[in-house]
Amino acid sequence: MSVYAAPAPAISGPAAERHAFLKRTALWTLGGLVAAGVVGSASMLTIAPVVFQAGRWGGTIVVLGTFFLAHFVCRKMVYSSAKVPGFIVAVLAEGVALGCLLLTTVAIAGVRGATEITVQALGLVAATALGMLIYVWFSKGELKLVGAFLTMAFVPMLVLMAIGVFFPFGGTLGLAISAAFVIVSAAGLLYRLNFVVHALGTDQHVEGAYEITMGVLVLLWNLITLLSRLRR
Repeated sequence: MSVYAAPAPAISGPAAERHAFLKRTALWTLGGLVAAGVVGSASMLTIAPVVFQAGRWGGTIVVLGTFFLAHFVCRKMVYSSAKVPGFIVAVLAEGVALGCLLLTTVAIAGVRGATEITVQALGLVAATALGMLIYVWFSKGELKLVGAFLTMAFVPMLVLMAIGVFFPFGGTLGLAISAAFVIVSAAGLLYRLNFVVHALGTDQHVEGAYEITMGVLVLLWNLITLLSRLRR
């Protein structure tokens, strides 16, 4: 997870600029999450069934491809002059991948069970993100060890997340891996929120929204996976 220098961190700006930054970042984040949800629902009904027909490895490649696009290619776009297109493409790519996970959840728990799992995961993510935002806003921004750990764990975690949709780890091992992924992705969201508040400038609301949106979606993915396993 890269760190990008910013000349005027949001936390150190005037109160009016800080509030405006938070408002713009929150609106872009909300828009990105809603769009990812809409695309995910549509993908579950259209793209995901085709992906599953391509076989397990074909589906894994598709999900890995959307992850790579959203978290690496689009990151470079967001931190350049193509920030808005980068944000939009990242959200769409994550939505396509989310559709595959939602279809898997429906197959495990049924439509009603999948709906309950998704709502529970959304509630947990919202509460977690709010608590973390309050914490990082009043903290000193020192999360170097967390950042170093996430730098090493980020790529392997995304790969295992993608593989786990089509080649799920079973039994106690699978449950333990899912729980570990929730912890790692929660740490990732905390680090992203800390980065947005303490490293980004007050004019970098699109970049901030990208970081938070990607962090929230990764945590949501792993919570849905964990709750699905608990239903088995």
